[in-house]
Amino acid sequence: AQPTAHQGGVCGPADGARRPSGSRRSLGSEMSAQGLPAHILALFTPRPPPQHLPPLVKKKLIKLTGSADFVDFLPTETPPPREEWETPLERKARRQTEKLAKHKDDLKALIAEYDPHKDENAVGDPFKTLFVARISFDTTEKKLKREFEVFGVIKKTRMVYDQKGKPRGYAFVEYEHERDLKNAYKQGDGKKIDGRRVMVDVERGRTVEGWLPRRLGGGRGPGRQGKPSKKKAKLLALQEKNDKAKKEESKDKDKDRDRDRDRDRDRDDKEKPREREKDKEKEKPREKEKEKEKE
Repeated sequence: AQPTAHQGGVCGPADGARRPSGSRRSLGSEMSAQGLPAHILALFTPRPPPQHLPPLVKKKLIKLTGSADFVDFLPTETPPPREEWETPLERKARRQTEKLAKHKDDLKALIAEYDPHKDENAVGDPFKTLFVARISFDTTEKKLKREFEVFGVIKKTRMVYDQKGKPRGYAFVEYEHERDLKNAYKQGDGKKIDGRRVMVDVERGRTVEGWLPRRLGGGRGPGRQGKPSKKKAKLLALQEKNDKAKKEESKDKDKDRDRDRDRDRDRDDKEKPREREKDKEKEKPREKEKEKEKE
């Protein structure tokens, strides 16, 4: 037996023996867990053993058979009528249609009763009265009169209130002269009063036949509209640009198509006389043969 060398608790090979190059290990690669802190040593502790559970009990399977044996026990009478069931979407649509139909019926009754000429509050000359809408709720009649006096002499100003005494946001301004009304109608639209831009119009209830206010489904339309937002303006500009590009592409395609058509037509016109000449040359020997036969 050959003697062995012990260095630091590591058994090495015999003095004369050599390890292969692939099995060499450095001493620095072998680490010891001694001296490490507790929170790192806890990472190397083994997991607890798995919990012991009793074995599963195998239950007897239920034998399933067909339903053909029980057909004789079924009733032969006609079944009762099936109750109709509506989905939540159908119920919502039905309620909306019912609500809309009821609203239309109520509007018909209100339109039948609507007569602006019999309104006790509508006094004065309708052709000299200016309608002012989108008024701030903080604006008073005195403030409104002071703002519209710049266009002419005002005879009367009437602000409309609801049953609780709160302003409805619109008023009627009656001028002394009709020319003052026209100036206010042309220049007063968009006037800023108490931080809000008002919208003006002539009184149409007593001047236009068949006119209905907005609460009865009528009105003049959206009226003055503000400038679109930056995002919307960019989208509109991009859409216009794309439309112009598509139109230009279609024009270019039409031009190319017309050019190709003209080129084909010119080519056909050039080839036609050549074909005629060839036909004449082919007919010449035939004519000579016919002359010889005649002779």
